[in-house]
Amino acid sequence: MRLRRLQEELGDRLSIEWKAFPLRPVPDPSVTFKGTYREAAWKRCRTQAEPDGIVYILWSRDDYPNWSLPALEAAKCVALQGAEVFERLHLKLYEAFFSRGMNIANRDEVMTVVKESGADVERFVADLGSGKARAWVLQDYEEAVTRAGVRAIPTVQLDDGRRIVGLVDFAEYLRLIDGAARG
Repeated sequence: MRLRRLQEELGDRLSIEWKAFPLRPVPDPSVTFKGTYREAAWKRCRTQAEPDGIVYILWSRDDYPNWSLPALEAAKCVALQGAEVFERLHLKLYEAFFSRGMNIANRDEVMTVVKESGADVERFVADLGSGKARAWVLQDYEEAVTRAGVRAIPTVQLDDGRRIVGLVDFAEYLRLIDGAARG
């Protein structure tokens, strides 16, 4: 949300290139939520995101997503349909996971979100079936880890080489990005 707001405010002075970054590139069946660092992080994020009107609902289901690859593949497939539908899906996937408690590792639940985004579902299914999206996600991941040393999301890479890691308030994003633009 903050990056979208920055894009609106800075216009052509800011270019955002979204990259896929699965925190777990393979499923981990031992992943849980309740009583873990994940729950503590959600509580911190919930507090930090309140000024932006973002709602974080603590995960209440027993099937906490054990990876994010299905959602990231969906985003790559929908991106082939254009920037506008990608933006809608991107936002809807975050809302589905953080605000609606949907399991973004579950292909059926991801498909529900794809449909809600207004994407061409027939084309989406064909693109997903090609397997290319998974390769693109894993390529983004490998590049981020090996070339840029990314280990966390969100990570914003500025043109001057600096990185912004983690949730940062809007004013701080603006200060850092504006400073990088001035060189």
